Amino acid sequence: MILFLGDDGRLRSGWRFLISVGAFVAANWIAALFADSLARGSERLFDVLFRPAAALLSLLAYCLMLLVLDRVKGNPLRALGLGSHAALPDSFLGITVGFGMALLAVLLQAAVQRGQWGYSPDLNRHTFKLALIVLWTLVSGALAEELSFRGYPFQRLVEGLGPVGAIVVSSILFGSVHLRNPHVSLLGALNTVLIGVVLSVAYLRSRGLWLPWGIHFSWNMTLGLIFGLPVSGLTDFAVFGEGRVAGPNWLTGGNYGLEGGILATVAIGLGFLFLRRQVPQRPAPAIEIRPLFVPRIAP
Repeated sequence: MILFLGDDGRLRSGWRFLISVGAFVAANWIAALFADSLARGSERLFDVLFRPAAALLSLLAYCLMLLVLDRVKGNPLRALGLGSHAALPDSFLGITVGFGMALLAVLLQAAVQRGQWGYSPDLNRHTFKLALIVLWTLVSGALAEELSFRGYPFQRLVEGLGPVGAIVVSSILFGSVHLRNPHVSLLGALNTVLIGVVLSVAYLRSRGLWLPWGIHFSWNMTLGLIFGLPVSGLTDFAVFGEGRVAGPNWLTGGNYGLEGGILATVAIGLGFLFLRRQVPQRPAPAIEIRPLFVPRIAP
């Protein structure tokens, strides 16, 4: 039993992490089945259904684990990093930081590739309806990924390995799940790992998921919806127009998008420095644990 249980009677953090990985796989599998059954071959409708379903199922699974396996007293959302006290300021800061990082990368790309960067608008009566659909997809998709990569599983890694070890493991896993994306490259995968580091640091600085969620959502929205560029190889978010850039893939990112180029590495690095130097470190929230039930033995 010593192998499985800690001194407080709970499963050790490593086992809870492995169970949470299983919950992540199950949530995404069930969400995919649900979305596929209703989408009838429409990729856009599949995304609209899959991403929020995955977020909801992950949220329910992790809250249940906090109550049952972690024996958290009170609101499990607070323990998960979704407390309401800092939701608005942290989300706003995250959206600002994500927009600034993406805008800087785009401006660097436009400056370096002067004359080879262009934008073709595509506005029609369906544009704003599609934009709302894309926003819904980006909001729910960022939440689903933050719950799984900076939420319960990451928090168990911090508990077991410490912050540095948790950042390394979770960021590599975050990069690995993007290896299936279209047109992925070695530099693109590395930049995705580095973005995972930035998002992990955002969680650790704020001790909540709102800041990393805001960065994640805003980065994707700025690149895809505003500038019409591929986001990790996906082009479904460019509804206002299409951005185009010519040049070597190591600089522009090629078909994977700006995230596959060295200029994104610069922007991500500056975002990391901003979080480390400008965002105050909050203490970890005090989480009360229910005592282990021990049956009384009659004298």
